[in-house]
Amino acid sequence: MEKSDFVIIGGVAAGPKTAAVLARRKPNAKITLFQMEERISYATCGMPYFASGDIDSFDMLTETSYNVNRDPEFFKSTKGFDVVISSEVIKIDRDNRTVKVLDLKTGQTFDHGYGKLVIATGAKPNNPPFEVAESPNIRHFTKPEDAIAFRKSAQTGQVGKAVVVGAGFIGCELAESCAGLWGIETTLIEKENQVLPYALDPEMAAIAEREMKRNDVKVMTGVAVEKIKLNDDGNPVVMIRGSESIEADFVFLCVGVTPRSELARGAGLEIGEQGGIRVNDHMQTSDPNIYAGGDCVQSHNMITGGPMYLPMGSIANRHGRVIGENLAGYDAVFQGVVGSFLVKIFDLNVGSTGLSQRLCEKLGLKSETVWGSFPDKPDYYPEYQTMTLKMVYSPNNGKLLGLQAAGKGDIFRRVDVFAAYLMHGERLGDLLDFEQGYAPPYSEAIDPLHHLACLAIAQGRGLHLLPPVAPSEEDAQYIDVREPAETREEPFFSENGLSVRNIPLGELRARLGELDRNRKVIIICRRGPRSYQAGLILKQAGFEHVEVMCGGTQALR
Repeated sequence: MEKSDFVIIGGVAAGPKTAAVLARRKPNAKITLFQMEERISYATCGMPYFASGDIDSFDMLTETSYNVNRDPEFFKSTKGFDVVISSEVIKIDRDNRTVKVLDLKTGQTFDHGYGKLVIATGAKPNNPPFEVAESPNIRHFTKPEDAIAFRKSAQTGQVGKAVVVGAGFIGCELAESCAGLWGIETTLIEKENQVLPYALDPEMAAIAEREMKRNDVKVMTGVAVEKIKLNDDGNPVVMIRGSESIEADFVFLCVGVTPRSELARGAGLEIGEQGGIRVNDHMQTSDPNIYAGGDCVQSHNMITGGPMYLPMGSIANRHGRVIGENLAGYDAVFQGVVGSFLVKIFDLNVGSTGLSQRLCEKLGLKSETVWGSFPDKPDYYPEYQTMTLKMVYSPNNGKLLGLQAAGKGDIFRRVDVFAAYLMHGERLGDLLDFEQGYAPPYSEAIDPLHHLACLAIAQGRGLHLLPPVAPSEEDAQYIDVREPAETREEPFFSENGLSVRNIPLGELRARLGELDRNRKVIIICRRGPRSYQAGLILKQAGFEHVEVMCGGTQALR
């Protein structure tokens, strides 16, 4: 029986990263990685962009930055460890420190010994809670074959209509892939009442949904798929409860993934509440000779202190580094996650980090929120772009809890900075102390994160802030404090025929007599600062029921 100092199971993200780090630290060690698929170390997160046609060849997802294919020979000659492809580890014998391997090409099995073992088996797609017919044109989107099959069909004109079931990150990316470059008639279906339900709150998700609809994606939320069958021509038909069925040429099932932890479970390792392998902060399992990382493990949420399942390529690579360092005899720690996400939806950038208001309510955490719309650089600078942000924080101590962002502007820096603050348990005052790099081509003199912190402090002092939603309160007085030219260029429409009075900010003090002091006043402008100032004017004038709509008309576009 052959034996290695280190055996690694899984070869997409965490596995190869572990092996590469370990080989650098212990160049004389024998390291063997078993990979079930023929491809190894491919960029799973890039698959939607191959499917869309943005990336010319799937080989680009398996190559280094200098265009060398990451195949077993590359890892042997360049990195210094062995890779055995088309080989599935089917059993772990902890007592004898061996793994049983199935050669998927010959059907034969063999045992391989280990000194230390790493499990990086990834995740598998969830089975839909409805009946699905067998067809090559009904697929999950978790394997290279899924992306390659769709790309081939789209390129040859075989896909005129597509349905994407599930409006999470992958579902939204695939909706763009279908409707964007290929011009396919696309329907996106989500059982929750909004897109991106696990990352965004409803008013922020509405921005993403509007972007999809502007690009001719039909979005159906709050609906349930009953089953997917095949018609007489063999094409998929999506049956929807309480609605007409949808015929399609291709259907994607994007209903989430589950940790692939059966191998660990069969070996008697501890499994967490969410199905992932339980590991400590050194990525060590309940067996000190076995480590685990990537999409098969359960993470620690640094905000709540509870478990969190976060299947992300970026996290998996960080896991691999920590495991490799520890196996080499160093001391590396993975502290946990806060849950940072980014997704591109046509021309819209969307991201979040930390807890949403919706999740806080589910967890029983008291939270407050503020919103704002901003340019990503001064308005006077050419080609500035805009963004809308929502911040979640604790009203008890000002602790930062989460940030959501959507817009064409640079949301990425704000999400990343906020994530760093979340990881250290910072508060509103700490956010005000954030020192940004400033120059007009890159940012405004006062960063949007500073503005959000100031809004939160103002709210704590009694200013009532509202999310950016269309007017719906019949008993309220809606006041638009933009300039008349702005209202003509971009009218602010109300729901249910409610009137919105235009009183420019500069005229408000002189026209206070036009307002009914006994009725609530709700103020809106383009982005929020003028509404904020108008709210202060009204409060100083003795108006008791004043609310400011944050984010302004920009957030409602």
